[in-house]
Amino acid sequence: MKKMILFVAICGLMNVCYAKPRNYNYTTNYSTNNSTAQGVAETMASRNTVGHFGGNSGYEGCGSGSTPQQAYNNCCFSNSGMITVDVGYAQGKNGRWFCCRRYSR
Repeated sequence: MKKMILFVAICGLMNVCYAKPRNYNYTTNYSTNNSTAQGVAETMASRNTVGHFGGNSGYEGCGSGSTPQQAYNNCCFSNSGMITVDVGYAQGKNGRWFCCRRYSR
């Protein structure tokens, strides 16, 4: 019984001694050019994600697809009837295409 208590106590102390705080630091250094649709498309391709990065006061649609045309068609507001005034395409490292369209009413 004494050996069992001693074993449990030692195991408990080992866990306390080896417990490390789980703080993780993540830093990214992405440059973002959001002044044109092409800049947004390149940012999306470099990050491999579809998203909006500001820089446009009007409507903006972003999409992705396996071809440039599919990415264009998958953009937000693509069926809205608004006129596309700026468009940009970029291909990610995995081959996926990204598109950003900026619209005017």
